[in-house]
Amino acid sequence: MVAIRKSGGVVAFHWQGKLTDPREDAFADALSQRRFRTIENAASEEVSVGWVTPADPTGDSFATEDLDGGAGAWLRFRIDKKSMPMKWLQIHRDAAEKARGKKLSARERRELKDDLMDQLLPRVLPTITLVDALLFHDRRTVLLFATSKTAREAFVKLMFETFTVQLDQGNPLENGLRLDLGEEEDFALERLEPIRWPNAERAQPSASLAAAAASAAEGDA
Repeated sequence: MVAIRKSGGVVAFHWQGKLTDPREDAFADALSQRRFRTIENAASEEVSVGWVTPADPTGDSFATEDLDGGAGAWLRFRIDKKSMPMKWLQIHRDAAEKARGKKLSARERRELKDDLMDQLLPRVLPTITLVDALLFHDRRTVLLFATSKTAREAFVKLMFETFTVQLDQGNPLENGLRLDLGEEEDFALERLEPIRWPNAERAQPSASLAAAAASAAEGDA
């Protein structure tokens, strides 16, 4: 059974304004308007981003029940990217230069690449990335189960194109205040001072310090 991944980072986003209730058919209809479109047979380098459902990774069908994530609405989008494998290009370039006995000019390398793209790209399968998100309609909050810049930017753009809502990435204070913990807890959160964590490299002791510490420990023993 398909499940939301249980490891990795999560990014919280919030929105202002009105968003269609995920329990309404109009929500699923809106997703279907921006559904994923395959580029499997494309003859050029392309990227395709669009909605799918946990039950149907092709994006061909959308049903309200497929979006039920328990605590929130389960969103999933797919990113396919088709590009020419550079190793194939290098192999053909080396073969051409060996046959001619000399290096190819810049124009010849460009023409070779164009010819190879026409021949090989229709047979190259795109890389596939599936990204999940959990949307809490009442809190105007959505959790994206990915932290890469590519996934974050694609998700924000897709949400805007689908629902005309602008997502804002939440900071720790805003995320805490949106949990409705209570007046006292919210007041305590607002009074907290930011903690500046040391740089990872600075926090890690140098080899000499580590060796000194180990020697001291042996001496104490």
